[in-house]
Amino acid sequence: MIKFKKLVFTVLSAMLVVASVLPAAAGYGAGDGSGPMASIFDGTPVTVNGVVSALPSIDDRGLKVDTGEEIVAVYGIGSPVIWERLGFMPLEVGEEVSIETYEVTFSDDSSKLIAVTVTSGDQTVTLRDPETGKPVWRGCQYRCRQGKNTAAGEHQE
Repeated sequence: MIKFKKLVFTVLSAMLVVASVLPAAAGYGAGDGSGPMASIFDGTPVTVNGVVSALPSIDDRGLKVDTGEEIVAVYGIGSPVIWERLGFMPLEVGEEVSIETYEVTFSDDSSKLIAVTVTSGDQTVTLRDPETGKPVWRGCQYRCRQGKNTAAGEHQE
């Protein structure tokens, strides 16, 4: 009987741990690419020109761009793996970039710049669907493996 109680306790403890970790592993948004706002296009368009000074990390998800006047954080650029699957080279520190963004204000009155397109050198990466504003990598497991950036209508070999 004691072994059975231990087993039940262990199983319930494991289920509790898994249930508490899964939402955190899923990310910060709603899971459909829309994030906590209705549409990024409700925000104000902003172009950020400068040099990449820091890449996003687990602790700070913003790409840092030195504009010459200030360091600006740009969010929503996707991971290097996504860029590679879309057929593009990921950004590196020191690269000159021009990023089309929308400044979005959240319900807590904080605001962030959300990337729509990133141009670096001769590559322009479209990161958001031009109609919905959702990230192009949402639901694109097959398209990304094929190297198709469907929002930009491009195919990279």
